[in-house]
Amino acid sequence: MVAGAHSYTFRPSLSAPERRYVLTSDRLTWTGNEGGIAYRDVARVKVYQSRFWGSSRSYWTCKLYPYQGQKLYLSAAHVLAGRTIEDRTQTYIPFIKELETRIATANANARFVTGRGWLSRIEGGAGWVTVSVLRQIWRFDCDRTADVLARLMRKVGPRLRGHRTARAQLRAAFPEKTPEDIETILDGMWDNTGRVVAEYGHLETLWDYDPQRPRPGRILVDQTAAERMQRLGKEHGPALMFAAHLANWELLGLAATAHGRKIALVYREPRISRIASEIIRIRGVGVAELIPAGFYSPLKIRNALRRGDLVGMLVDQYDANGIDVRFFNRVCRVNAVLGRMARLFECPIYGARVIRKTDGSYQYELTEPLTPPRDPDGKIDVTGTMQMVTSTVESWVREHPEQWMWTHRRWR
Repeated sequence: MVAGAHSYTFRPSLSAPERRYVLTSDRLTWTGNEGGIAYRDVARVKVYQSRFWGSSRSYWTCKLYPYQGQKLYLSAAHVLAGRTIEDRTQTYIPFIKELETRIATANANARFVTGRGWLSRIEGGAGWVTVSVLRQIWRFDCDRTADVLARLMRKVGPRLRGHRTARAQLRAAFPEKTPEDIETILDGMWDNTGRVVAEYGHLETLWDYDPQRPRPGRILVDQTAAERMQRLGKEHGPALMFAAHLANWELLGLAATAHGRKIALVYREPRISRIASEIIRIRGVGVAELIPAGFYSPLKIRNALRRGDLVGMLVDQYDANGIDVRFFNRVCRVNAVLGRMARLFECPIYGARVIRKTDGSYQYELTEPLTPPRDPDGKIDVTGTMQMVTSTVESWVREHPEQWMWTHRRWR
């Protein structure tokens, strides 16, 4: 028997009492409002993962459906004061596993099913609508659709929760700017967001720069960037490329074809599975491999670099398990995998971005290989490298703050 598997405490909400649940020989009992249910009286057990509004964290949840009476709700998400959620997975999982075993032993007719929480069901419907819209956008003119969605987001965006986060972060990053300046940047941010959504439906056709036959088009590349792209294309060893959520960052994956390199892209998988599948389909155009960020991503990145691929990643989001760097003179945490891979492979590091122009075109820019700082032993310093990369991103954001996604909480 796992220690602690016989009991477990839990409170589902601020308005409910905290109860201690105990497994006895023949029933599940609880304190607070004294009660219990016999294992043989449980008709169905439903297990699923639940979430709360405004959080991406998931918690295992179980519902017991008796033959008579009200269903019983048990979860690893214990609500504390101030609506803070405490994760009690370590005690919850052994308890639920033992409970399931006792129910199955006492009632051979009990059904054990998996399901989805109400928020997941809502998101599933929203995902279906989103994917349907994305798949229809290609039928319409890209520029006209972008203009329509940009106007729409400029009206809708300020009413969303992320608008408050964006305004607060802008004030912290640019204390010298007036309230009017801040609102102008916010308006531009939502305008850019609407255009990015419209361009997802046309992503396969947006990149029109051919280094063999350069001509005026949607993608603008000056002579300096073109020469750097040619040099990168002639390299055959592993290389790293970083970018940020500026303008339409999805174009950077398509740029690898113009470099003449195979590219593996690291990405954060959307929570909604239907949207995640659609984004993978869209992003996969011209990409050698898509690597979802997570536990196994460092291994997959190493494998891609060993093959001599170019590995691209976005480096401008908060990572709770990352390292401390300074961004706009404030400490934040960033994923250090780029710095660690640079240290391991001693490979070049490039920065890439696109700048949205008012006429609907994009200016593509590629840095020279950056020179990372080194420790006393001569090895690449991971923290110093991530600070160098973060400072580069900051300089880009300072140039065009209206084209960066300020809705993501960079400082916590």
